[in-house]
Amino acid sequence: MYGIDIFENINMSIDWYMVYWGIKNEILGVNIAQDYVCRKMEQDETLLDEEIELSWKSEDTASVLDIIEKMPQFLDAIEENMEKAKEKVRIAIIMFLRQTEKDVSKLFEQIDMVYANFNYPEDMEKFITYMPMDAEYISKDHSIEENRCYLLSQLDNYISKQVQKYKLQYVQF
Repeated sequence: MYGIDIFENINMSIDWYMVYWGIKNEILGVNIAQDYVCRKMEQDETLLDEEIELSWKSEDTASVLDIIEKMPQFLDAIEENMEKAKEKVRIAIIMFLRQTEKDVSKLFEQIDMVYANFNYPEDMEKFITYMPMDAEYISKDHSIEENRCYLLSQLDNYISKQVQKYKLQYVQF
């Protein structure tokens, strides 16, 4: 499971929808709720009563989710906000993996798992190892290394678009 650092490393602001979706789907650790409240406290933001409760109560997944659900306006436009949250969590994970995994084979194994775990999003197909390549790129005419480089370029193009879309800070290590 991932923590709050995957968002901080790319300067992606998070919200309670992202925290909720990630915890509920066992993608983010339950401690992210407490970490998020602590970040808000560090920035002198006014906290809701529910957030104060989460600052000290974060070990039980069910109770954390219940507390988040009780926040004012949380249930407003929940479906739309959860879809946005799911996309942002996915993007943060992809960027984190690209920054941290130096072994290209392992990187693409993990990216393929993200693809499956997030219900096969269409915008990822260009850099999934078992998906067909673009019509203009014929993988059988290239070496394994060339095919990996091609997939990496597709992944990097995707990341670049997300950086622009969400105005993120991304440095590839």
